[in-house]
Amino acid sequence: MESEIQSASLAPTLPLYSARAIRAFSMLFSAIAGGVMTAQNLKDVGQPDAARKALWGSIAYTVAMAWLMTYVPPTSTVGIFPIVVGYVGAMGLENYSKKFIENRSVFPAKSIVKPLLICLAIFVPLIALVFYSLTHQPVD
Repeated sequence: MESEIQSASLAPTLPLYSARAIRAFSMLFSAIAGGVMTAQNLKDVGQPDAARKALWGSIAYTVAMAWLMTYVPPTSTVGIFPIVVGYVGAMGLENYSKKFIENRSVFPAKSIVKPLLICLAIFVPLIALVFYSLTHQPVD
């Protein structure tokens, strides 16, 4: 554990994704997006095993929450559910990464342009497909 903390404190000039950015991506896109960002942070500080666990954990969490969502009856309060799920996932990722990255505030913030473009490239077509399927229902 000491070597884990020591490796994170060796390069405080290394830019990392901020906890706020990871929370925002987890809430707006999915916990997988936050997991990828957390995994990149852990990889950058020399913790590839922890990075792999963060990524796979975020994927498993997202799949489990999607599966649980199939059992929730459709109501008006269900719309907030994905945001809450993303936030809880982000908090789990943040707490996990604190084990390996001590004093995260000394690291400069990494630009979020690249992950934002990737997420938009994935989610915009999916949302467009949903709207298309809703507006082009077959007429009986």
